[in-house]
Amino acid sequence: MVKYLKNKKLSALLQLLLLLLSLFLINYLASNFYSRIDLTKEKRFTLSSATIDLINNLDDRVYIEVYLEGSFPSGFRRLRNATEDMLAEFRSRSGNRIDYSFMDISSIEDREERRAFQDQLHEKGILPTTLSVQDGDGFSQKVIFPGAMVFFKGRELSVNLLESGIGSGTFQALNQSEELLEYKFASAINQLDRDVKPRVVFLEGHGELLPEKVLDISRELQRKQYEVFRMNIHEQVTIGLHNDVLIIAKPRERFSEQNKFKIDQFVMGGGSVIWLIDQMDAEMDSLRGQTMFFSNMMDLNLDDMLFKYGVRINPDLVQDLQCNPIPLVIGSMGGQPQTELFPWYYYPVAISPSDHPINRNIDPVSFKFASTIDTIRTINQDIDKTILLTSSQYSRALMAPVRLHFSMLQEDPNPEHFRQPQRKLAVLLEGTFESVFKNRLAPETISMIDSIPEVIYREESLPTKMLVISDGDFIRNETTSRGEIYPLGFYRYTEQTFANRDFLLNAIDYMIDDSGLIETRNREIRLRLLDRTKVNEEKFKWRVINMTVPLIFVLIFGIIYNFIRRKRFTS
Repeated sequence: MVKYLKNKKLSALLQLLLLLLSLFLINYLASNFYSRIDLTKEKRFTLSSATIDLINNLDDRVYIEVYLEGSFPSGFRRLRNATEDMLAEFRSRSGNRIDYSFMDISSIEDREERRAFQDQLHEKGILPTTLSVQDGDGFSQKVIFPGAMVFFKGRELSVNLLESGIGSGTFQALNQSEELLEYKFASAINQLDRDVKPRVVFLEGHGELLPEKVLDISRELQRKQYEVFRMNIHEQVTIGLHNDVLIIAKPRERFSEQNKFKIDQFVMGGGSVIWLIDQMDAEMDSLRGQTMFFSNMMDLNLDDMLFKYGVRINPDLVQDLQCNPIPLVIGSMGGQPQTELFPWYYYPVAISPSDHPINRNIDPVSFKFASTIDTIRTINQDIDKTILLTSSQYSRALMAPVRLHFSMLQEDPNPEHFRQPQRKLAVLLEGTFESVFKNRLAPETISMIDSIPEVIYREESLPTKMLVISDGDFIRNETTSRGEIYPLGFYRYTEQTFANRDFLLNAIDYMIDDSGLIETRNREIRLRLLDRTKVNEEKFKWRVINMTVPLIFVLIFGIIYNFIRRKRFTS
């Protein structure tokens, strides 16, 4: 009997030790190894193969500091937790070569120090936002910086985590922000990892936009580790293929055949081009001091090039009921002019339904005097054409010459006259293009090719991409009277910032991306919101169910248990 008790005690001790050892081992593994099983329908916690390849091949440590810590409303807490989950997955996949921390800016007690830190973040590109936070019995305003700084190889890059969500609600904006987390962090690491920076060149020589008019997009490209240059095409024999993207921003003068040949051969060599072309000579300055102005077609001599590549910009102007307003003087008071905003139908605001990586999850973009684009069937060319931006369903196009006048604003528009929906405003072309000069080289061009070794004539391009936008001002930033630069897309009369800059940055990323990271912009997280009306109607019912059903189950279990126990002991 004593021996039996000793064996039983030893067995119990061994079981206890085994349990403690198991708990210790589980705790150690949980602390040092991050893993989870993604059971969500849209695989929201699964990294793309391009992201995994990137973080598996890091040759240095990455540190990420996130400024999403503190007392937030539930939606922002969800974004904060989703950010931590994503970064934890990054760290696990990278073998701990990626580390991160969260910082509460409001915890900096010294007011001047906190203000200086916030100014520093703003200068680095992290945009602030204001929240209403419950404070005791009331609410207070709190400025937060929903962003992060990524540090890698002695370089740094800011990441804005919050999408502004113009035209959508707060929940949709936060959901879009969550969808883009993987892309934003992976893209930032990839940009900092580049040893050779991609080159973006702005063309000069035909009255294109001046440097200060494209300064905002240029600065943003440089911040994203691009090299930005300007090139006068008249001074160049060729456009070197060491350049990645050529931007032709609002030319105003006719292109010679020789300069067209230089652009064409850049495309044939695999170079990407962004065309921002005004087909009409419409400008607001033309109406200054006049009651009306007739807008006519520009003669840029580019129609045959674009036609050969697969598109045609039509000599017309788009009117859209979904548009930006302009101020008009309606009277005076005390010697001061009184103005009021009126919708200006020549300034369309486009909300694209496309799910392409370039424009997925971006806010509306703004146009000024845009024309329609037709896609052309290209024979013997393997070209994919993607419509990225269109006008709204309440739009129309007026053929040249178009009479521009302000008197139209004094009349209510007839929706029946705006029945030309979804007119194309931006088209992406991808594939292998045929040279515009195939079988039509001029004798002087042949002589130039023969005399200059740098010129290599190709009749068919390497696989490449082009983006055609029918508005030269799409890329232009506004300036203040003191010469200060507004962000690209900022519309001063409504103080809204449209997504022109994001659209162009995504397009340039897409054109030079050879890793596939841009495809992670297509991640979709479905927003499953509760029906608030139904919640209010059935609130009492579900409270009763939640309180009574568990008690009923416990009662049933107790009855069955007692019945089995009584039956066993009775027998």
